[in-house]
Amino acid sequence: MKTITQRQFALSCSVPVLMAVIGCGESQARIMPDPLRAHADTITIISPQGTPRPPFSFNDADTKLLDEIQHATFEYFWSAVSPETGMVYDRSSSDVISTAGVGFQLAALPIGVEHNWITKEQGEIRALQILMALENAPSNRKAGLFYHFINPHDASARRVGRELVVSTVDSALLFSGMLVAGEYFQGDTKIIADRLFTQADWSFFLAEPSDESPLGSFMSLGWKPSSDEDPTGDGALLPYFWLDSGDEHRLVTLMGACAPDPEFRIPPEVYWGLRRQLGWHEGQGHLVWFPYSGALFTSFFAHCFIDYAALRPDNPKAHQTTQRASVDWWENTRRTVNLHRDRAIQNPENLPTLGPDAWGFSASDAPDGYLVSGQFPIPVTMIGAQPQRDFSTFKPHDNWGEGIIAPYAAGASIMFEPELAVSALRLARRTTAPDGTPGVWRGGHPGGWGFADAFRLDQDGHTDWVAEDFVAISQGPLILGIENARTGLIWNLFMSHDFVREGVSDLGL
Repeated sequence: MKTITQRQFALSCSVPVLMAVIGCGESQARIMPDPLRAHADTITIISPQGTPRPPFSFNDADTKLLDEIQHATFEYFWSAVSPETGMVYDRSSSDVISTAGVGFQLAALPIGVEHNWITKEQGEIRALQILMALENAPSNRKAGLFYHFINPHDASARRVGRELVVSTVDSALLFSGMLVAGEYFQGDTKIIADRLFTQADWSFFLAEPSDESPLGSFMSLGWKPSSDEDPTGDGALLPYFWLDSGDEHRLVTLMGACAPDPEFRIPPEVYWGLRRQLGWHEGQGHLVWFPYSGALFTSFFAHCFIDYAALRPDNPKAHQTTQRASVDWWENTRRTVNLHRDRAIQNPENLPTLGPDAWGFSASDAPDGYLVSGQFPIPVTMIGAQPQRDFSTFKPHDNWGEGIIAPYAAGASIMFEPELAVSALRLARRTTAPDGTPGVWRGGHPGGWGFADAFRLDQDGHTDWVAEDFVAISQGPLILGIENARTGLIWNLFMSHDFVREGVSDLGL
């Protein structure tokens, strides 16, 4: 059979059908449907039969490696903290606190206890220190949701550069970690965590985008005060919205649907109205993708908490939502992970870093600052779909990021492709600089918490650039992703919380 390459498929977007020869002679040719044109309602993204699902089993050598990585990463969340509030620093070179980073920190505490790196009493004391600091600083939130950045000394709202905003996604990550810690430690930890989550008015952040044609209201990315001096006073919602079915979008809307107070809860149609833009990748099939970023983290952040591996393919049609594929989100991300690895192997720009064990384009530090590299599938024409309502008309482009990759991207992908992820972690672990000194791995001691945020290799396989910082929102998915792949601990804690169970049920998941 003649192999049709990905590039040939890209050129065939305007062709209504593809021909496949299944033997000798034209009489044996048959017409196959074009995967690049589809009615979204007819597509179900589901794993091939026999696809292994987490938790996975690992051999002794892999277990030793994963223990080492998790322990070093945990030490960042345990020791790179504000002495006044106990909250982890957003990055190792700064005293800024990111509420998203604190969410990952709270969820990491049970991991530390289960691996005997700290006692349960120590973990509970730290969780209570963090939660009490957050609760006792009412200026750090609006309508119960938290500012993106807060002060390390008293947990008050803090401007960082041009940004002083209440963030719905950072709040969603913070609350997710709160609920995990509360479910694990119980007692006062659970009381405070549940109380803070109960006070969150997600409906406050609902609005109808003026430049789109949606089914209804959507969640804003956040809220900005009119004055720095009055962070809980007058202000306005940001004119940017969670419109698509990326991981951040689904986490924000799911948390809003989990609000225990019906007046603060967002309706299910907000979740089901999120656009599901279809793409296709050779060897994997159809997948839903986020058009504004091909960074890998936009496909696995929610999986750090939501156990999509245990959920069935969902059913938008049952919720009166059209032009939405039925999706098993665990499988969807597994396909996206393979897309990223395949692109690194293809490496059309001949970048020296990329290859079978060096992949995962994502948000990270870079020599010139902040980088958001990413890869996209081939777009699928969604027959009968309405532009803006059902898909974005934005035309993205692959971003190879000069070959810079972040260890957390492939590492967190262990939830979907364990063997591929472990191989990538091994490569990052053994890299060295040209002089033989450690490359990306900085050890588990204070000031060297596991993997640096990102790296690039030269033609000889040595590091020619390594990020100076460790970053909380990179370290978090790595330690949580590995734990979920090994034991499912964070999934079990999050999904067993009454608020989450009721929200998932109300959404029909």
